[in-house]
Amino acid sequence: MLKTLVFILFFLPLTLFSQELVVMGTVFDANTGEILPFVKVQLNHSNSGALTDSLGQYFIKANTPSDSIFINLPGYNYQAHKIEANKAQIIDFSLEPTVHTIEDLTILPPDELPSVILFKKIIKNKPINDIKKLTSYEYESYNKIQVDLNNIGDKFKDRGIVKKMDIILQYLDSADNGKSYLPLLLTESVSNYYYTTNPIRKKEVLIGSKVTGVDNLNFEQFLGEMYMDMNVYDNNIIIINRTFVSPISTIARNYYQFLIIDSGFIDNKWCYQMSFKPKRDGDLTFEGTMWIHDTTFAIKSIKGIVSPNANINYIKSLQFEQNYNQVNNEAWVLTEEYVLADLNIVKKSATFGAFVRKYSSRKDYRINNPHPDDFYRSSSTVELLDSTKSRTNEWWEIHRHVPLTSAQIGITKMTDSLTNLPFYRNLQGVARLFITGYMPYGWFEFGHLHRLLSFNPVEKTRLGFSIRTSNKFSKVIELGGKLYYGFGDNQFKYGGSARINTSQKKRGVLSLFYEYDIEQIGASPKASQVGSTFGTLFRTGPLDKLTFVKKAGINFEKDIHKDFVLFTAMDLKEYVALGKANYVRVNELTGVHDTISKIRTSEVTLRLRWAKNEEFISGVFDRVSIKSKYPILSFQTIFGIKGALESDYKYQKYEFTYDHRALAGVIGYIRYGFAVGYINGTAAYPFLKVHEGNQSFYLNKNTFNKLNYFEFISDRYVDAYIENHWGGLFLDYIPKVNKLKMRFVSSARATWGMISQRHEKEMLLPPFTKQFGKIPYLEVSLGLENILNLIRIDVFYRVTHQIPGASPFGVRARIDMFF
Repeated sequence: MLKTLVFILFFLPLTLFSQELVVMGTVFDANTGEILPFVKVQLNHSNSGALTDSLGQYFIKANTPSDSIFINLPGYNYQAHKIEANKAQIIDFSLEPTVHTIEDLTILPPDELPSVILFKKIIKNKPINDIKKLTSYEYESYNKIQVDLNNIGDKFKDRGIVKKMDIILQYLDSADNGKSYLPLLLTESVSNYYYTTNPIRKKEVLIGSKVTGVDNLNFEQFLGEMYMDMNVYDNNIIIINRTFVSPISTIARNYYQFLIIDSGFIDNKWCYQMSFKPKRDGDLTFEGTMWIHDTTFAIKSIKGIVSPNANINYIKSLQFEQNYNQVNNEAWVLTEEYVLADLNIVKKSATFGAFVRKYSSRKDYRINNPHPDDFYRSSSTVELLDSTKSRTNEWWEIHRHVPLTSAQIGITKMTDSLTNLPFYRNLQGVARLFITGYMPYGWFEFGHLHRLLSFNPVEKTRLGFSIRTSNKFSKVIELGGKLYYGFGDNQFKYGGSARINTSQKKRGVLSLFYEYDIEQIGASPKASQVGSTFGTLFRTGPLDKLTFVKKAGINFEKDIHKDFVLFTAMDLKEYVALGKANYVRVNELTGVHDTISKIRTSEVTLRLRWAKNEEFISGVFDRVSIKSKYPILSFQTIFGIKGALESDYKYQKYEFTYDHRALAGVIGYIRYGFAVGYINGTAAYPFLKVHEGNQSFYLNKNTFNKLNYFEFISDRYVDAYIENHWGGLFLDYIPKVNKLKMRFVSSARATWGMISQRHEKEMLLPPFTKQFGKIPYLEVSLGLENILNLIRIDVFYRVTHQIPGASPFGVRARIDMFF
């Protein structure tokens, strides 16, 4: 009412005496009722208008005619009202806020580069493009590996060793950089590979295998696909047992920088080329480029080289290239792969090194057409046909995916020529001496290099000599003997053995042995013999609890299935205590302690070991495990038979062990495991569980390094351990320190047990043995490995059962060669 009254009193005279247009009013929000200040109100078809004041009110006086007034305010709906000509009037505006419906809103961060967008599409489509998504697939594979001696230099021909083998000068070849190399070894294989899902099963049949340049080694199974598959679609790529981050890992952006550098057609498919390089030195990564298909975002081709500063030993460089094709417009499959590794003991050394070249080809893919379940069942990881290793040259000419080069053809001729040279055969013998400890000569091998000289308190100085027959004598039977002499006790120690290879296709070895020697009970099985030259030179305590051991036995080890190894044995053992390890028993009639001169036992052992997909590099009699990515389980029973061959005791031992070496990506690898055991019956303490110790500065990875011999003895026990090899995870980020390529390693090992008093009827425990009680023994360590590429040094701390007056700390070291 007040606003109307003011309008009448002041503006009515204007309407009576002039033709001017006058409009006034208030603008407010229709939803909230709030006034809207500083809003422009405009007359239609006129330049006249006004802004509302702080109270939301406006006033317009105009001489030009207009038929309406309007407001067009962002955030509100357009609103207009009619006005009467030549008349003063009040018009209020109630504005409705504008409402917009947004179906999909994507907010991109400011650093969303084209390379990042492309990478995300690669990751999104990985499950679709990875060949493992198929129900099944199979193909024919051809693998070729060549090993060459490199770093030869211009003076190679003038060296005396070369002049004695001048035949090799005919086979020198040139690398791309113009430097010479000498081809030494060539392997070829053709196989059929099968894969199916639900459940995942693999099968490989090696139909052809050829190795030139190496005698008496069986590693054909490693020439197939099972051991050469480098899948770039996996987040981690395993090379020489080290874990590298794949350039298309889901976490690759944390380790790589990406950049789109080109685009074009490859095999009539439009692709983008993207480079990748490491963000940091020291990481196990690659540097290179890859071509990505523009529609499926699959890898069409990828080339890479191991990062030059990666924390890895003996590899100056490692390059790879993979090419992929699409099959049936559905699956992208690997068709060709090239790998070149340049190896050297010291990366910047001018000494001889080696090229390792690998070429792989896959063809005749067949996808999503699985075989019956029985087809995939196999007794071995890689099956060998009877004719696998005896294919003719004509067969190879037909089945090779690519022809051999002239240098590769020459390897066979050169090897045959060299084996006829005495100097070359002697050179091979020296190399074998340092690797195996034995020097071959004709039908025999002489050694053992590591046991020629040693020292202990009983024998003082000990000299030794061993001999065994070579593979030239027989590949079915091996005979061996050893002879040692102690200058402290003036006694000879000796032994003999025979090994019979009962089956070459499915390994079986029958062994017979006799030994008369000194041992250290309570050391690891491999360290129990006191003849080790290295171990006796670096002791932390005296070997004053030794045992004279006379034993004979027969055992048989047989691969009974793809993953199982059965071991059976019958042993007769006679122990005589030396030094402080006296054998004492309480006389039941007199109560006096009687000394026992010797103790005897006859044992039957059964052990079953399971290791999924474990494979070995095998010689005729010996073999080395390449381990398994799965846990290794073992169950062992030992029966002591009283009265058999004058055995004194009746007991039963049961033990279960679990051991696993697991790759852990960027944090290296972890080895962990446990053992539980129980001994029933009664026995003298040397035949119970003597918890393994180590009285040497040499680090033993399978014993307690701060535990003394015979400290703990049990008939019920449990062991547990964990060891983490961290790689360069920490030290690689410290400037200058990372150049040393050292690596952290940490470990913890614990044991606990109990012992029944019933065993004291047979023999009293020695006074230097103690009980666990309720507290387990625990030791931990922290160390550095890969010092100078060879040395590992750990600092151990004995957490529990510390010895008064003795430091709980200890330093142990060992020599290891690892990549």
